Amino acid sequence: MNATIKLLDKYREVCSLNSDNAAAVKLGISRSAVSLWRGGKGHPEADSIEKMCEATGENIARWMPLIESERARSPGARKAWLRLAQLAAGVAAVFLYSHIDGHTANAFIAASVYYVKL
Repeated sequence: MNATIKLLDKYREVCSLNSDNAAAVKLGISRSAVSLWRGGKGHPEADSIEKMCEATGENIARWMPLIESERARSPGARKAWLRLAQLAAGVAAVFLYSHIDGHTANAFIAASVYYVKL
């Protein structure tokens, strides 16, 4: 399942929407646009991604590069977007765990930075 469909399904669940048509109406887009997403022939624009992330409480920095990587026309562009997604995940993880004690946080940050460089 691709990132677009995963986010759309989360959006429908959180908003208690029983159809893609209802999701399209709530997002202010056409039903055919959502149908293209489902079929893997289209992807949401940034404003729709933002609306779905806001409604679901998801981090747009995670979803935007994942969805853009699916939209990419070349392997190089796809790779660049996926690197950005990894970086965003690492940064989000650092913020998530910033409340832990200093020693553990420093070890976690070092591990995250190493992971992102891969």
